[in-house]
Amino acid sequence: MGYQGGAGRPGVESADSAAREPRKVLSNRTIAICSSVLVLTAGATCWFLLSIYGDGVAASKAKLESIRTVGTIILGAGGAVALLLAARRQQTAEYDLATKQHDLLLREQANEDLRHDAAERRITELYLKSVEQLGSEHAPVRLAGLYALDRLAQDNPSQRQTIVNVVAAYLRMPYSLAVDQLANAGSGEYGEEYRRQMQEREVRLTAQRIMTGHLSPQVDASRYWEGINLDLSGAFLIDFNLENCNVENARFVNARFYGDVFLTGAEFVGETRFDGALFDAYAWFSEANFSGVTRFDGSIFCGEARFEKTSFRGGTVFRQASFRSNCRFDDAVFAGSAVFGGAVFARNANFGGASFMDDAWLAGVEFSREAFFDRVKFAGDAWFSQAVFSSYTVFDDANFAGDIKFAGATLDGMPYRPDQRDPDDMLSFGS
Repeated sequence: MGYQGGAGRPGVESADSAAREPRKVLSNRTIAICSSVLVLTAGATCWFLLSIYGDGVAASKAKLESIRTVGTIILGAGGAVALLLAARRQQTAEYDLATKQHDLLLREQANEDLRHDAAERRITELYLKSVEQLGSEHAPVRLAGLYALDRLAQDNPSQRQTIVNVVAAYLRMPYSLAVDQLANAGSGEYGEEYRRQMQEREVRLTAQRIMTGHLSPQVDASRYWEGINLDLSGAFLIDFNLENCNVENARFVNARFYGDVFLTGAEFVGETRFDGALFDAYAWFSEANFSGVTRFDGSIFCGEARFEKTSFRGGTVFRQASFRSNCRFDDAVFAGSAVFGGAVFARNANFGGASFMDDAWLAGVEFSREAFFDRVKFAGDAWFSQAVFSSYTVFDDANFAGDIKFAGATLDGMPYRPDQRDPDDMLSFGS
């Protein structure tokens, strides 16, 4: 995480050094000697010419006039030389100024590099100290480490994903819920264990709040952390709340959710995985949006699972999922293929008004109680082969646009096909 300054190239450094070498300037002695020589030469020339052509003869006067003209030209040339020298002095002054500015920029860059290196070292020190605090056996010290990491990430956006990963890793550490028997154990060994578990519970709840509190765009803009990936595979989560949060590439593979789970209105970008997850109480996904592939393979929902008006824009897989309480997918939208093969609905399953815009695979699904598919739109093929319906089942006003497969489907042990379908539309049933 430390800063690595780029090394300069030899060719560039030599060229820069050559450009910065001071030019040789004329000394005062040289200027005085040259000026004296010019004055003496001019004086001698004038004396020589006057001695030859100063006799008053007309021809001599004409020659003398020509000489004056030449002298004027020479004086003009001398003025030009003077201007050239003045220009050279100006150029030298500008060059010196540019050199000083260049040196100043180099010093400022060096100072900036030093400040950057110092800041990086400070961040590294704070990070290591906070992580060390997370490993403390004392709950207050662990809490201090979490809040220090939160402050560090808030002040340094480039460190946010790394710090979220650290907090997520902490939540993936093994943990057991405190049981009532330990609560009544008094001050002995079991009573102390109960207190430790309750303290760890508070630390974990704090870690969850710190992490999820920055993922909602509805909070203060300065507190929102955009583009965060979340990996809580195998994590032990308590009363987890991700309402109205935005998460990218969320992974909850084999996670354990204890207490009610609230993901209402959450936005999941990229692949989202809940395969093998256990929800021991209510699971609320109503009006959530999944933009990529979403997997709930083998997930277990012990409490009521609610997916009303949830949008699945990629492929969705609930293969072998177990819904042990009521399940609701009312008005849900499956834009990609939806796979529920082998899923078990132990209680009522409601898909009323849902839209399957691609193929719907419900082959081998077991509906132990009532199943509602009224007003469902099947835009692709619908596969209910070997599905088991055990109670009241309705497909009122369902719309099947593709092939329909009910081969081997049963209701109370008898071959089943929806009574609500028009006989002319039943050609593919049982095929």
